[in-house]
This record gives sequence, structure tokens and C-alpha cells, in this order.
Amino acid sequence: MSVNNGVSSCHAAGKLVNNKIPWRGDSGLKDGSQAKLDLTKGMYDAGDHIKFGFPLAFTATVLSWAILEYGDQMDHVGQLDSAQDSLKWITDYLINAHPSADVLYIQVYVFYNFGFVPPCCSR
Repeated sequence: MSVNNGVSSCHAAGKLVNNKIPWRGDSGLKDGSQAKLDLTKGMYDAGDHIKFGFPLAFTATVLSWAILEYGDQMDHVGQLDSAQDSLKWITDYLINAHPSADVLYIQVYVFYNFGFVPPCCSR
């Protein structure tokens, strides 16, 4: 379980609290600012700096289920607090990504232009 929590810490976005990974810094601190929302938390899907809402919701569901089923064992090995912190980090983001009944932000990313513009974005 400690490896899993290390991986989720590696994928965390936003202003990192109690960062235990020395090479990992804050990221996505302006996510949501164009819409006047705080979408800074959450987890990146992979190494691509994209936060996808539905896979993140699935992760929250499975992590919640694991805490319900195995919380005693997680607590015994000192990982329950870390799992709960990861779950809160994700749910804080998901709640902020749904600011009203008819608005849901399902993908947040930074588009880096290195001289290449994908066909979907060309004018």
C-alpha cells in the first residue's frame, strides 16, 4: 500500500501539502482561474498534466471502497490517514469541478505549444 500512496502523491496536482517526494513540486496552481474556480487539486491521469474527471471519479470510488473494506488493515500498517488524505484531495477537486447543476468540468489541462498545433486546434 505504501507504494500506491507514493504513486498517488506523484500524480497530485495543486499546492502540495506535506510533500514527501523531494523532486515533486506544486503544479496547476491556476487551473480553473479562467472560470473563476479552484480546480487546482485532483490527480493527473499520467505524466501528461491532464486531469480527467471520469477516471478520477472511478479512482475515488475504488479508493473509497478499499477504505471501507480494508480500513482496519490500512490503519494497522499506518496507511489509512494517507489513503483518506488522497481521497479528500480527489473529492475536493471533483466537488469544485461541478459548480452548478448544469456545469461539470470533465477535463483540465495545460496546452503547451512547442511549435506544433494539433489539427483539432488549428484555425
